[in-house]
Amino acid sequence: MRQKIFRHGSFLVVISVLLTFVSASIVMYQKFGSFMKQGVKDEAAYLRAGIIAEGEAFLTDEIGDATESRVTLANRDGTVVYDSDADVSVLTNHSDRPEFHQALSEGVGEATRFSETLSEQTYYYAVRLPDGYVLRVARTTESVFRTLMSSFALLGILIIGILLLDFFMVQKNTRDLIQPINQLNLEDPLKNVCYEELRPLLVRVDEQNRQIARQLDELKQAESIRREFSANVSHELKTPLMSISGYAELMMNQMVPPEKIPEFSGRIYHEASRLTNLVQDVIQISRLDEQSLDQTFEEVNLYDIAQDSVEHLREAARKKRLHMQLYGESVLLRGNRQVLYEMFYNLADNAVRYTPEGGKVMITLGKKNGNAFYRVRDNGIGIAKEEQKRVFERFYRVDKSHSRETGGTGLGLSIVKHGAILHNARILLDSEPGKGTCVEICFPSENSRKEPAVRPAD
Repeated sequence: MRQKIFRHGSFLVVISVLLTFVSASIVMYQKFGSFMKQGVKDEAAYLRAGIIAEGEAFLTDEIGDATESRVTLANRDGTVVYDSDADVSVLTNHSDRPEFHQALSEGVGEATRFSETLSEQTYYYAVRLPDGYVLRVARTTESVFRTLMSSFALLGILIIGILLLDFFMVQKNTRDLIQPINQLNLEDPLKNVCYEELRPLLVRVDEQNRQIARQLDELKQAESIRREFSANVSHELKTPLMSISGYAELMMNQMVPPEKIPEFSGRIYHEASRLTNLVQDVIQISRLDEQSLDQTFEEVNLYDIAQDSVEHLREAARKKRLHMQLYGESVLLRGNRQVLYEMFYNLADNAVRYTPEGGKVMITLGKKNGNAFYRVRDNGIGIAKEEQKRVFERFYRVDKSHSRETGGTGLGLSIVKHGAILHNARILLDSEPGKGTCVEICFPSENSRKEPAVRPAD
């Protein structure tokens, strides 16, 4: 930064000095030229008056020594009769000189001639005398180019001095400029904005800080959930494994009467089935978490999927003498068939598990406001208001006292929530203890993959 400012500043300084010097020199040269011409004219007027008063005798050697100008007197035909700088015998006729010819015809004449060899220019001013003679006064000065060239040494010294001063000023100003930036509090960048030009950058830094803080909180929360999930999985796996191990050990040691072996075998089978369901649910939700599931979307008929899930639960509903009915129509939706089946099955399975014998489970599928919906309504045990936000957590059970009897894994609604996120769907929950529960999944017409809101149904 320091070098860039110095380079740019030095460039501007050099250009400014050069332009100022050249412009000032040209203006001064023109001023000097006008003064010089006026001086020559005044000098010619004095000499003319002296010659008129005293004649040619007025032009003596002292006159030539007294002025830096060259004084020349020529007769009517251009023959030089007096010259202060040269011998008249060697001078050529001046009748062809423009200033001489102009003075004869107009009374006065002037001309400027440039010498490329000497880089000089000479100004000639001629006046006609009463007797017809022509008096000419000339003065030589340096050309503007030579004047500029003669001053370049001074200009170089001036530029070097200014560049040195610029170098030290840039060092100091850059240090003063950078110091407030180095002292910025990046944890709270908007607390004291030293330069308004930095505000857009500091706003972005502040937003990034908040985003990083949110990500850290999410990571901590995810780590906490992961630890809790691992602990819950270990606990849930431990119970059926201990039961299976205990029953098997009794049978192995022949401590079970022969008439009890079918009962113990049935318990082992029941616990093994429960263990299998738990492992399958854990694998399913882990794959949803890691998005490693084959998430191929295709056009599916939701009614066919709902009907399939109902058929798989018919036997369980029959054993509890539940009236379970599917209502609705064919609805086409782009989605993942496997995940949609898991969502529909788990909602219906929960209704069957937590509805007392002789109860009702009503499943409805259709469209409202152009969007597909899947609704499961039962008259089971219901969910208290304070627990409705937690039922979608992993391993959370509403009826903890009968959790083993129902056989649920505690992961069903969590799978439903993850499936809803995948399909950008909303989960609407309405429940009252002792009166039943209604859970509805609303699918949008397009999947934008935003996290759904879980809120009470209308």
